[in-house]
Amino acid sequence: MRIAIFGAGVAGLAAAVELVDKGHTVEIYEKRKVLGGKVSVWKDSDGDSIESGLHIVFGGYEQLQSYLKRVGAEDNYQWKEHSLIYAEENGKQSVFGKANLRSPWGEIVGCLQTDFLTLWDKISLIKGLYPAITGNETYFRGQDCMTYSEWHRLKGISEHSLQKLWRAIALAMNFIEPNVISARPMITIFNYFGTNYTATRFAFFRKNPGDSMIEPMRQYIQSKGGRIFVDAKLNRFELNGDTTIREALLMDGHKVTADAYISALPVHNLKKILPLEWLEHKYFRNLHEFVGSPVINCQLWFDRKITDTDNLMFSQGTLFATFADVSITCPDDFQSGMGSANGGSVMSLVLAPAHQLLDMPNGFITDLVVKEIHNRFPKSRDAKLLKSTIVKIPQSVYKAVPDVDKFRPDQISPVKNFFLAGDYTDQHYLASMEGAALSGKLVAEKLLGRYGN
Repeated sequence: MRIAIFGAGVAGLAAAVELVDKGHTVEIYEKRKVLGGKVSVWKDSDGDSIESGLHIVFGGYEQLQSYLKRVGAEDNYQWKEHSLIYAEENGKQSVFGKANLRSPWGEIVGCLQTDFLTLWDKISLIKGLYPAITGNETYFRGQDCMTYSEWHRLKGISEHSLQKLWRAIALAMNFIEPNVISARPMITIFNYFGTNYTATRFAFFRKNPGDSMIEPMRQYIQSKGGRIFVDAKLNRFELNGDTTIREALLMDGHKVTADAYISALPVHNLKKILPLEWLEHKYFRNLHEFVGSPVINCQLWFDRKITDTDNLMFSQGTLFATFADVSITCPDDFQSGMGSANGGSVMSLVLAPAHQLLDMPNGFITDLVVKEIHNRFPKSRDAKLLKSTIVKIPQSVYKAVPDVDKFRPDQISPVKNFFLAGDYTDQHYLASMEGAALSGKLVAEKLLGRYGN
């Protein structure tokens, strides 16, 4: 079969890997010059890697790891210490470490040993999270009617642990607050992480996700005969009388014909090009229920090391929810002699929630972030800021608010030759690299199943 895929993020590339391995002719069309979608990375004029976000591989990202192995990139990431590290004021760090025991005992003992939670926090956490640890998919979906804050309080878990521990996790997951995010994705994560000891491990790419993951996927697809076109933005679909796709038109006028078409576009972009005829299907109307979460990634180059932490870090009460010194966590990038780096720290910080920051000048945002860095890392107060970058993403992953999960579409659409991939589609994981990888696998399987291949 000849299959056209629009969008070269993780979902589109994963689908292409599956399809070229089955011997099909695959063409990928990407509107930008760089591949990767939400995990794209590019080089600026200084030769620095500019990331669209801080992306890590969780131990629970089984499908993503399977693809990385498949394309020969299984050694392109390395695991870090098994703990949650919270940066406090004046250089203090609080650690939620897992004991070296089988789940859930490793988590329970780690909770009891944590010094930044009170005894009541610990007791209420162990008791209150029991339904999440023992629940199943039916239970999780049934909790989509409330926010995580509501679920947390309903289970009698302490308010202090909500603010101290879980707020940063919610912001890291979906870039929205606990009183906005649905309970469903949060307790799903608790289940994965509380029943599988290795699921919560963090791994960082040795270089960056562009060089360590996206590039190997590109090379693999092309080695199997797949073709990838950049600067190839989809404009619209021309339809047959039965509303199936006759051809796709790109912005430059180029016509794309195929046996089947896959949209791996972000849902907010897909909504813009849906033919009016398709809106008679509730399937397509439901896509308008999804709204993207705004997020900003800030990178700061310092002239000296301001931390020695080789791991992902969280922070409560700051503009940045998650961050890392990538000059330490990524040993093959951001090192002395590479671009602007001179051996000092290169902080990559995820700013969330970001809706109030999007319209602010980049320089003003940077100043706010640097002040908070000074508050958390005393060594930074004597360091010189060599360079800073701000990447604003007005619509990133969809907001996983209550009652939206039921609108996640199947990868098979009502239009016979049109299919959807993306982390917003219906798969058991969250909006993430793993969710995107799973959707790519599913869309390929279902497409071939529909055509009897």
